[in-house]
Amino acid sequence: MDILQDNFPQLFHLYSTYYTPYSTYIRPLQRAFLLSQSYFYQYAFPTLYPIYALTNRLLSFALTEQPSLASLALLALLLIVSLKVLDMLRRTVIYWISVAIRLAMYAMAVIIGMWIYQRGLEQSLEDLGWIVGLFAGLGEQGEKVGHAKATRSAKEARRIPKGSPKGRRRGAGW
Repeated sequence: MDILQDNFPQLFHLYSTYYTPYSTYIRPLQRAFLLSQSYFYQYAFPTLYPIYALTNRLLSFALTEQPSLASLALLALLLIVSLKVLDMLRRTVIYWISVAIRLAMYAMAVIIGMWIYQRGLEQSLEDLGWIVGLFAGLGEQGEKVGHAKATRSAKEARRIPKGSPKGRRRGAGW
């Protein structure tokens, strides 16, 4: 405490003379702040005071008399904040997935370009024709297999008898 008492006059002098070179810049800002504060208290505060008083009374009543209402409001606020955080997380995941897909597309374009450069244009076109033929053959084979499965399921559907057996009433067998 003695150090503070001994050094207080020097600290006060240092504080009071520190801002004097900048006072030409600080004074207009200080004046504008004080004028806006006086304008607020003179014109806006009388208009806003009833709203302030009403909300203050309602909040104090809600917090002291009905704590369940306050806990519900807090729960709703927590739900809203958690949904916002989850939305930010979803956007981040979608962004990084799109970056990965875009990077894979660029890598594939570079790899195809290097492949064409290494093999030559004619050989690359022949390889491309072979790949297209492979996929076309797989498509035809898929059509054959799909057609066979469709006809088999249609035959099984025709074997099932239509309607219900005679002599049974509606709702029997439950």
